[in-house]
Amino acid sequence: MQQQNSWGPLAGIRVLDVSIMAAGPWTAALLGMLGAEVTKVEPPDGDGTRWVEPTQHGMGTNFMAMNVNKKDMILDLKKPEDRDAAMALAAQSDIFVQNFRVGVIERLGLDYESLRKINPRLIYCAISGFGEQGPLAKAGCADYIMQAFSGFARANGTPGEALEAFRFTGFLDLTTASVATEAVLAALLERESTGEGQKVEISMLEAALEIQSTRIAEMLGGGLVPRPLGSESAGLVPDRAFATLDNEVFVTAHNDQEWLGFCEAIGQKDLASDARFATNLARVAHRDELHALLTPVFATRPAIWWLRTLQRHDVPCAIGHTFETFRHHHQVVANDMIANVKTRDWGEVAVAGVPWHFSATPCQVTEPPRPGEHTASIVAELAAAKAREAA
Repeated sequence: MQQQNSWGPLAGIRVLDVSIMAAGPWTAALLGMLGAEVTKVEPPDGDGTRWVEPTQHGMGTNFMAMNVNKKDMILDLKKPEDRDAAMALAAQSDIFVQNFRVGVIERLGLDYESLRKINPRLIYCAISGFGEQGPLAKAGCADYIMQAFSGFARANGTPGEALEAFRFTGFLDLTTASVATEAVLAALLERESTGEGQKVEISMLEAALEIQSTRIAEMLGGGLVPRPLGSESAGLVPDRAFATLDNEVFVTAHNDQEWLGFCEAIGQKDLASDARFATNLARVAHRDELHALLTPVFATRPAIWWLRTLQRHDVPCAIGHTFETFRHHHQVVANDMIANVKTRDWGEVAVAGVPWHFSATPCQVTEPPRPGEHTASIVAELAAAKAREAA
């Protein structure tokens, strides 16, 4: 096979990624950013994210972002010879990532039990929409569907207006990938003890519940029913964005001390002694009255003035950045939080940088591959390896 990566804590680990769209590909990309050698297998028609808008010089930016740090080959897994090539790659891999509907991968002969026979050490990562059991096991899924099904969409939006639902933002796809990566790394660690691989099942539904764990606790433990509150939180007041002369400033008062500091910062010390607002519980009950008093106050000054004033009184706050201003912030630049990747065909693309920093085994982001660019070389290497075994 081709030369392995020599950097990152997963250097020497091989990943075979037969997934498409977002949750599976981003799982494999994260493993690649950690130093694993990742081979992506695309169907002849290509991964659908190639055409998802926006595009840059003909290639979907989502495809580029989801497939950094990979090689790419095209195989038709319905053809015996291409399926054999995938099996040969799986036999040499440490990790296998797939996100087909339940039942499809079995028909292709690339299910866990089939691959386990040829590679007992394989960590088999199976990502589904709703889990592999139950009435929805074989149902298709996408991020916007799971936002609705999991309750995520019903808790977002502006009070009294249309709910913030069915937005193809990738929140739950990417959360699923993070959960999947955690599980794969744990399985790799366990393999060090037993020498055996295992199947790791991850569903978008369970990942969606994981990211909403605080809201679930609020509902089941505190009796709060999630409802659209705009930028506000259900259990803290004030905890929201306020419009200023030129921008939004986000403010939170977690405790009594921060509430007192908040009142001093806005020049409204009398609010601290008002019985309606004396405690957080009281402020939650009278949130509309309090916000009616605070909104005109914040509208009198620019955001940076409020930011500095609130910070002097130790009140947690932040300016509402756009991605364009965020990406150039000194804090982001100093920590390489955005990676500007130069590609051969599509120009420079900005993607999220590596979210980990290892002192001994640093990670990096490398350009996404051209679709199918490694097919010929990988197939030739497999053929050469088979010939050597037969000799």
